[in-house]
Amino acid sequence: MYLAANGKIYISSTSSVRHLHEINYPDSAGTSCNVNLHNVYTGTIYIGVPNHPNYYLGRKIGSPCDTIPTGFEEKEHDFKFKIFPNPNNGNFKIMYLLPQNKAGKLEIFDINGRAVYSQNLPQWSTLQFISLPKLSNGIYAVKINSNNFSVTKKLIIHHE
Repeated sequence: MYLAANGKIYISSTSSVRHLHEINYPDSAGTSCNVNLHNVYTGTIYIGVPNHPNYYLGRKIGSPCDTIPTGFEEKEHDFKFKIFPNPNNGNFKIMYLLPQNKAGKLEIFDINGRAVYSQNLPQWSTLQFISLPKLSNGIYAVKINSNNFSVTKKLIIHHE
């Protein structure tokens, strides 16, 4: 299995085939994750998904992988956080990158600082579909916390 940048999981078969399986919503439970067998045609006999290195691992001090000093310590985590579309009707997507192997938490606050929504983010997740049609029009703050890091973005809810 391979979690791609578009938030979907692609799965190769154990034998040489020309198609990949696709999981469209890996953070959804049961059949709502939308598994499609033999959905992505590769055009050639395909043996497996590529084994890409994880470039976001960073340095782990004191581990065997801490052999090349970089000369600087990472002070903040870049969540690569995006909200779209914005403004919206209470239905939107968020894309983000959590610190490696760390779960996170999504919180939405109104203009008075009251939490109006909260959701846990699994450590393997990079994309969430959020539906809050009962939120009234206004400006909200969307915050992601993970591993003592956080990022906040502005969200505009506008019902047409």
